[in-house]
Amino acid sequence: MKATDVVRKIMKTKGVKVAALADKLGLKRSNVVSERLSQSNISVAKLDEMLRLLGYKRMIMPDETPEEEGWYRAE
Repeated sequence: MKATDVVRKIMKTKGVKVAALADKLGLKRSNVVSERLSQSNISVAKLDEMLRLLGYKRMIMPDETPEEEGWYRAE
């Protein structure tokens, strides 16, 4: 799953619309968020900012660490 797919899944789970996330990001236009979510290679800074506003954070851990409920793996 791509990182942007993870953000979309979290948004869906939490019922957050693109316009609401754009507002939290201080962006005047929601299409900027849509553009970010359509990128195949989003910057780590932009990813972290969106995740933080959704109540999540990015973690780096060894591959053999078991995943827990509510975790998402981005590749």
